[in-house]
Amino acid sequence: MDQEKVITLPRLYTDQNLKEGLAIPLDRKQAHYLGNVLRLQDGASIRLFNGQNGEWLATLEAPSKKNFAAAPVRQIKAQPSGTSQIHLLFAPIKKHRMDILIEKSVELGVTDLHPVLTGRTEIRKLNTERLHTQIIESAEQCERLEIPALHPLEKLDQKLARWNKSQKILWGDERGNGTSLGHISEESWAFLIGPVGGFTAEEAERFRALPFIQPISLGPQIYRVETAAILCLSRTLLCEA
Repeated sequence: MDQEKVITLPRLYTDQNLKEGLAIPLDRKQAHYLGNVLRLQDGASIRLFNGQNGEWLATLEAPSKKNFAAAPVRQIKAQPSGTSQIHLLFAPIKKHRMDILIEKSVELGVTDLHPVLTGRTEIRKLNTERLHTQIIESAEQCERLEIPALHPLEKLDQKLARWNKSQKILWGDERGNGTSLGHISEESWAFLIGPVGGFTAEEAERFRALPFIQPISLGPQIYRVETAAILCLSRTLLCEA
């Protein structure tokens, strides 16, 4: 099968080990998608990845439309090594805007998502199962071979107390009191994005007292949370280009 045809094949994530000849059971949602939506038959080709073993061409084994498995045939993409770490610390926001934040963050290469509670955080509970599903679906769509980690929701103070101090955090100061984002270049990245309404004065004062947090300016505008995240993560791609 030539490469142009391979890249048009359906692409699914699995948490199973990928190895030639090892049948991979597919879950009910995947079976529904392949059998009822795409109407694929036994013997059809798909692509599988698991975040560890690269991407594989696989053949469907479909005894019924509700019971699918896939047998890896050969690896078509190797798992990348030495991927730069890109962390995003953010205050949860309303559902439709959170959807944008998660989807675009995955597309822009984030490796670690850290939801944190701040003084002005709107949403203080998360459906982590739903977010994890969305992360996987976004990785499937944008051809990523890694699945970003979703860290537990916790208070920002607790997150900062346990943070690896050798990893600098770039704090998006919405008042513009920091180095321009365009002048920052890092080998690994960590961005801290404030909630709707911004950080409190007490939080900003604390950030300035921590040597591993650097204020950055995103320009004269005040951005929505998801827009600020996209702007910051886009900078990592520019540095790699």
